[in-house]
Amino acid sequence: MTTTTLFDQYYSALPLSKKHLEAGNKIIMPASAIDQLTSRSMKVVYPMLFRITSHATRQHSHCGVVEFTANEGFVLLPTWMMKNMKLQEGDLVNIRNARLPKGTYIKIQPHATKFINLSNHKSLLEIAFRDFACLTTGDTIEINHADHKYLIDVLETKPSRAISMFDTDCEVDFAQPLDYKEPEKKTSVLGKRERTTLGDEDRKSSPKQKDDSKRFPGEGRRLGGITVPGVNSFDQSMKKLKITEVATTKKVDGSKQGTTEFMPFSGMAKRVDSQPLVAVSAKDVEPHDQSNAHAKVKEEEHQGFKAFTGKSFRLM
Repeated sequence: MTTTTLFDQYYSALPLSKKHLEAGNKIIMPASAIDQLTSRSMKVVYPMLFRITSHATRQHSHCGVVEFTANEGFVLLPTWMMKNMKLQEGDLVNIRNARLPKGTYIKIQPHATKFINLSNHKSLLEIAFRDFACLTTGDTIEINHADHKYLIDVLETKPSRAISMFDTDCEVDFAQPLDYKEPEKKTSVLGKRERTTLGDEDRKSSPKQKDDSKRFPGEGRRLGGITVPGVNSFDQSMKKLKITEVATTKKVDGSKQGTTEFMPFSGMAKRVDSQPLVAVSAKDVEPHDQSNAHAKVKEEEHQGFKAFTGKSFRLM
């Protein structure tokens, strides 16, 4: 008796009608397949794994089997598997049994950042992998959670391009999601804008400071018709004021030191009607005798208050 280890059959592919079997990559085969696989002439290795290839596109993947209840000549595949292999209903596929090593490493890439943001995405992935009999590099698997479908690309598998997921402990590595965008550096942009606006304000404020001296030029007039000098004339008149400085020298420890004595009211002043005023020096003012003033106050206090000292009048 000849012993063979190759199971090689062609079937028409159809999508699964059972939603609870959509998770994972296990297919439903006809009953004739189990008869052939368990025959004495066939030496099958458990768990049963298969290589499935599209007859039209030659695109292939790997899968397991969950039931042998399909109609003869047909095989039922999960919907995501049909899309992944670009199969239409009734397309011809070739199925062969395969031996795959146990996986040790998987690198995956989610399509959506939303999956990575899930608080329990690692445990979710671990549970989802229990429904997969095997994984193949290049496949895009589908994981269902809370009425959401998450697509994940299998970028790399070790020790081979197709690995078995039965009773294995794999290291899982995540690549950046396909829709991931690096956050924009807003701080640097704001810094540049602040510096430019500050520079513009400085440039705008500098001419205004120079123009302060030009505000309210000319002369004003009061109600009486007398001309009031403007700001410029006031500044010019202020420049004409002369402060007399008298230099004196004193000897301090044998050295000469210069000091300046301020002489108030020593210049010429003019009234509003432009008539000159006589300059009075501080030296010409007689000192006020404070002792005489105190004496007069005391004398008035001794005299006392004299009431009714004036004239009186009578009503007629």
